[in-house]
Amino acid sequence: MSVELPGFVDAHTHLLRVAAGVLMPCDVTDPASVAAYHRKVAERWSTPMDEPVEPLTVDDGLRGALERGLTRARDLGLVEVHETGMNDWAYLDALRDLRVRGELPVRVRLFAASGTADLDRMQPIGDPWLELVGVKFYADGWLGPRTCALSRPFADDPDNDGVLFLTADVLARRMDPFAEAGWTIATHAIGDRAIETVLDAYEAVYGSDCPAAAPRIEHAQVLRPDLVRRMCDLGVVVCIQPSFAVSDAASARRGLPEELHEHAYRWDELLAAGVRVIAGADHPIEDLEPLRGLQRLVTGADVGKVDEVAVPLSLETALAVMTDGAAGTTVLSEDPAAVEVDRIHALEVVEARPAG
Repeated sequence: MSVELPGFVDAHTHLLRVAAGVLMPCDVTDPASVAAYHRKVAERWSTPMDEPVEPLTVDDGLRGALERGLTRARDLGLVEVHETGMNDWAYLDALRDLRVRGELPVRVRLFAASGTADLDRMQPIGDPWLELVGVKFYADGWLGPRTCALSRPFADDPDNDGVLFLTADVLARRMDPFAEAGWTIATHAIGDRAIETVLDAYEAVYGSDCPAAAPRIEHAQVLRPDLVRRMCDLGVVVCIQPSFAVSDAASARRGLPEELHEHAYRWDELLAAGVRVIAGADHPIEDLEPLRGLQRLVTGADVGKVDEVAVPLSLETALAVMTDGAAGTTVLSEDPAAVEVDRIHALEVVEARPAG
């Protein structure tokens, strides 16, 4: 018997870029390639959100590719996606063209990359199907390539504590005009040193107004109890990736010092502290399919495996993190609560109904 649930929302994806066929400037499957790219960018005093890109042409090819990508997202059960790091205004122009023709397959929320964001060009759209919501900044690298910024060196690379692209002062200075104009700020921060830097910047920019502004931290993988408390006190929203605690488990165990590994990927500690947590797959790094992410969240294990490598969340909590009834409804072939948790990914999506 099918069941209706609040709709699945992917709050952190690069779906539009992937649909358009735009490749990353490094091989994301090769940690050495990613590390070399991050260090090269840092040497230029730049960030991955500020690098120049080859401009796209708004034509039927781009419009068709984006529509196909969004249709696939709907078929997987998503009702809304957040493109975190739109680095070409052609994406918005193409989506506007599609919107003129009718409803989009799913609701789209856009965060402009910090190097693309332009106050003169940024205006709220006021459309439930398509909205520009904020600006995406980038504070550090990734854990796998050992470029996320840590407060102490990596256990398996003792001369390396990662890459911090921007100091708190620079972040605050760059964020402030957009925050003042009311745009939501989202910042990539994986290592604890980067998270602390971003929190310092948010506190400087927002002060006591931070809870109302609800700026976001994307990923927040290497946590510390003091940082979790600050996130709660400041009212910061954390966007986690349902699969990361599982897929990163072996690398985190090798690379993180014991005192940092203890609290890494502890989404349960964020939630217990009262931090607002949302979720996004970080496609194409992980699978866009929300049911696969949901299964990993509630089992702490990879699909098809039984060995728990991460702290699992209850099904009720995981669904609350990954869905939003205001964004729409997802209809599944069975109730996830009525099947074995290691079969959740095998449920069928009957329909996804975005709220217009």
